Amino acid sequence: MSPSFCEPLRNPIHVIQVPDGPRLSVTDLDMAGQDHAGYDAVISLLDPGTELEWSHPRHHVFKVSDWEEAGATAPDAGFVAALLGLDLSGAGRILIHCHAGYSRSPAAAMLWARQLGARLRDIERGIDWDNADPNRRILALGEARLGQGRVLQALAERRTGR
Repeated sequence: MSPSFCEPLRNPIHVIQVPDGPRLSVTDLDMAGQDHAGYDAVISLLDPGTELEWSHPRHHVFKVSDWEEAGATAPDAGFVAALLGLDLSGAGRILIHCHAGYSRSPAAAMLWARQLGARLRDIERGIDWDNADPNRRILALGEARLGQGRVLQALAERRTGR
């Protein structure tokens, strides 16, 4: 009987390479659990009540819902301040995930890329728009914090048609 081998892991869903900066990879919860060890830092955006069975030495966990309307567990200014205030210095490979890699985590990656100086075209190229609908509330709060207008929101609206 031949030895069993793990199937190769799939690639991240979205990858934004910040020029002269880190590579921001976005994936879902299952793949993050399998791939997290290969990254310098991990940001988890989880529904409240969700517990992980793994950790990472530079693991930042946020319990926040995917709501785009105000609510008790919806993203708020405090969440965005904490997210964008993380010390990720020295991290060349950063993994950002939520449950599906579809809404919260692409929005967070877009904000981080912008904060680190990525051009809009780098961000647009890094998102697989067939598999993304970035959370508009996170984008709005983040862009207000960064003071850069609403270019990411406009990009998301243009690419997703809503």
